[in-house]
Amino acid sequence: LHLKPILQLVLCGISIGVIAMSSFSFDDLILRTTLFSSGYPDCHVDYPHWIGNGHCDDWSPYNTAECGFDGGDCERNPVDGYPDCFVDKPDRIGDGRCHGSVYNTAACGFDGGDCDLYNGLTNCHVDNPHWIGNGYCNYYPPWNTAECAFDGGDCDLYNSYPGCHVLAPHLIGDGDCNDYPPYNTADCGFDGGDCDL
Repeated sequence: LHLKPILQLVLCGISIGVIAMSSFSFDDLILRTTLFSSGYPDCHVDYPHWIGNGHCDDWSPYNTAECGFDGGDCERNPVDGYPDCFVDKPDRIGDGRCHGSVYNTAACGFDGGDCDLYNGLTNCHVDNPHWIGNGYCNYYPPWNTAECAFDGGDCDLYNSYPGCHVLAPHLIGDGDCNDYPPYNTADCGFDGGDCDL
């Protein structure tokens, strides 16, 4: 077993990270620490040593103006049609899924309109906004609640059968007959109509 020597970075008495000594020269380390502390006074991140490390950390707060777009790691050309939108994966803009984070901003057209449904649900707070209205019923809270428009409408059919209790509600009314209980029962609308004769 061969272990690389490591260096713990300490700024104002607080550990800000650990790096392998072979990753950077000492001069690079001093330069990065100095640039971070003087160049981004409004940048508040958990791992300041990630700023300007050559890898784009494409999420807030790293990829923001306050952090110099991850210390220049995320600088790139703007997304077509959005001159102030700088993201690591421009093909996500307008792809039909709400990606949140730096994509769900005015500069990026709220992910090219993909987040309009989620953004209209002001009392819906979920970790994965792209699950809202994606055609798959997430039948548990917080998604299947009035605040989240019953998963953006994905659970409307399932919810129309209050006595239906299944493990995979997305199979109800999916066009394929699940010809076994509890799906093909009156309580589940005979698999949401999939098993109607």
